[in-house]
Amino acid sequence: MNVLAVPLKGRRRQKKWNVTESIIFVILVLVTGFVLLSSPVFEVRRVLVRGNYYLSEEMILSVADVGLGVNIFKLKMADVSSNLKQVPMIKEAQVARSLPSSVVISVVERVPLGLLPSKEGFIEVDEEGVYLARAGAGTPGLPVITGVQVDITGPGQVIGSEKLKSALDVIKGLPAGSAANLSEVHVDEDGQIKIYTTEGYQCRFGLPQEIQEKGEIFQQVLLELRKQGAKINYIDLSYAGQPVVYYKSLTKAGD
Repeated sequence: MNVLAVPLKGRRRQKKWNVTESIIFVILVLVTGFVLLSSPVFEVRRVLVRGNYYLSEEMILSVADVGLGVNIFKLKMADVSSNLKQVPMIKEAQVARSLPSSVVISVVERVPLGLLPSKEGFIEVDEEGVYLARAGAGTPGLPVITGVQVDITGPGQVIGSEKLKSALDVIKGLPAGSAANLSEVHVDEDGQIKIYTTEGYQCRFGLPQEIQEKGEIFQQVLLELRKQGAKINYIDLSYAGQPVVYYKSLTKAGD
């Protein structure tokens, strides 16, 4: 009996100590939580915005609605992120705490790729066909997309149209220099694409296939035409690798 009594007493003391440790731990957690949630050290004093180019910092801060002076641990980050994603120009938004008193907002903006005519004027669309905002017809660097008939709802909505997708694929696939000089991208009923430059050159691009290869050839042909100062009817790139330039003074000339 005496042999068994010692281990039992030891186990009881150990169990009593474990309970005491648990109580102390819980008290420490509660005290720490109280300090974190009530200390002025953790009040939001600064909100930083990163990744914006098209949208102003002031606009983003207004939409995010992060109140200065609120405890940083009480701030609902998911709500702030949800507020930001209501802006059509914002594709992604991340909100993070930077202790002790700063909040960092990082955004990925949608990039306007073209202008689509509508009853109310022109609207900007990105590479996914998302309606971003209203715009003027002469917005620099954005070609007007014609031949596309769609029902346009409101900003932030995806405009579903195979013709629009084809036009956007071509704009996106062209070399940056060529895309910036486009004035119009037209989609025919049969899906054939015609593109027009700000200099007045017309290119019959054909179907939206082998876009990158056609785009590189298109850029080379344009450079040569500028050197020559030639006046042309149009460039035919319907078949990649076989560009044909139709001059105004000649019937046809191969490139």
